[in-house]
Amino acid sequence: MISYEEALEQVIGALTPLPAVSMSLTDCLNTCLAEDVASWVDLPGFDTASMDGYAVRSLDFAGVGGPNGPVALPCRMDIAAGEVADRPLEAGGCARILTGAPMPAGADAVVMQEDTEREPDGRIRFLEGAQPWENVRFRGEDFRAGTRVLSAGQRLGPPQLALAAAAGHAVLTVHRPVRVAVLVSGDEVCPPGSPLGPGQIHDSNSVLLGSLFRAAGAEVVRLARLPDRMEDTVAGLGSAAAEADLLVTAGGASVGDRDLLRPAWERLGGRLGFFRVALKPGKPLFFGSLGEARLIGLPGNPVSALVTAVLVALPALRRLQGDVRCGCPSVPGVLSGPLSNPGDRRHFLRVIQDDSGEVRSAGVQASHILGPLAAANGLVDVPPATHWPAGTPVRVLRWPMG
Repeated sequence: MISYEEALEQVIGALTPLPAVSMSLTDCLNTCLAEDVASWVDLPGFDTASMDGYAVRSLDFAGVGGPNGPVALPCRMDIAAGEVADRPLEAGGCARILTGAPMPAGADAVVMQEDTEREPDGRIRFLEGAQPWENVRFRGEDFRAGTRVLSAGQRLGPPQLALAAAAGHAVLTVHRPVRVAVLVSGDEVCPPGSPLGPGQIHDSNSVLLGSLFRAAGAEVVRLARLPDRMEDTVAGLGSAAAEADLLVTAGGASVGDRDLLRPAWERLGGRLGFFRVALKPGKPLFFGSLGEARLIGLPGNPVSALVTAVLVALPALRRLQGDVRCGCPSVPGVLSGPLSNPGDRRHFLRVIQDDSGEVRSAGVQASHILGPLAAANGLVDVPPATHWPAGTPVRVLRWPMG
């Protein structure tokens, strides 16, 4: 039995990012960049108004607030976003300007609309002064053309995609989406919603793992159940290995008479790495390879399946995606109640972390109990023979949609 760190190192060390492909910006959500992205343009591309108001020359406001009283100026032009002034702004005048519109030549400030009044003769009366470059966004203030705005290995979420679009890109070079097959072992499992026969249970692991990997950016190409027969297990694993980069199985990973996954994988010619990891829940956990496909065998209890998927399968997925951050994301927290692990294996306890950062147990920690798992949004790694009282600082491992 090896440690969790040894298992993770073996998995990550056996994987390399998938090949790079060019993809439309609109299809790149949750992929990872295969190369740096530089801007093709300055952003903004010109000096622009940061709010609705009036473009002015600040020198015309020397008397505002003093003995001369407020300034009233004639409006010489209107400039909306997408329009460019056809002439410079002359001294002693102002220009109506909307947010995002280019500043007219000669103007060096914008007075917000709320600080103005319109006189009966149509002039604009300014209630406040104007300082040079007030309410003006400068050309290239965000970045200049040629600046690297995104880096290889960076995951693309909505803000990163928006940045790439603003930088002028419609196509990005990313690592192609990872194809994942989820295979659930056991004669006892049947589709959700179907009538249950004696000794049968509904298959929750396909839903659990399929949705977990989709949320992490994978393309789930197969969701299937493997009956407890060697020939069917061999055939199911073989066809899945032919179409998927990563196979993730649930159940059939231990040493029972009908735990067929490991011998079936070897019958296909697949190699096996570790078997059994010193963690709870999830001791029966294995890793193998067959050609370009990789197999991670998870335990069958839903809680054990999720915990080991978060700890091992998701980091493997991130590595294949080309993500520079393969490890489990974590956030700090403080216990609002005690957590204990009296056992001899480190225990990843299911917890609930609230918006203030306080962390408490999600409930019963048995590996077959789904209710607390559904309430949880993270895991806390508690060492063997450990009791942590309320107030203990902890790290909470999070998963997609957690």
